Amino acid sequence: MISNGIDLVEIKRFEKLINNKNFINKYFTLQEVKYINNINTMAGIFAAKEAFLKAIKKGINDYIIKDIEILHDSNKAPYIVLHNQLKKDIDYKNISLSISHDLNYAIASVIILF
Repeated sequence: MISNGIDLVEIKRFEKLINNKNFINKYFTLQEVKYINNINTMAGIFAAKEAFLKAIKKGINDYIIKDIEILHDSNKAPYIVLHNQLKKDIDYKNISLSISHDLNYAIASVIILF
């Protein structure tokens, strides 16, 4: 079975959140925080987490969102690592992730092969 999820966020929403420690600690892992250097990147990573949840037909309150970790390989291509309960619950063969952003919006697409 294949499932997909897509999410679009307005980058402007993250202007105030990039310095909000409570928001950052709730939604981003230490490795993600190290990678985030601007609001475009933050918005893209957040969109990727929401796109993943849509692909598994769940909402933002169904799992701890930090358990969806968005990392980047040596070519800066994003990929997803699952942790804790999500890692136990989701039996997948492959996850494909794409993130893009422009001046106003960030978008992420997740395709999961089960």
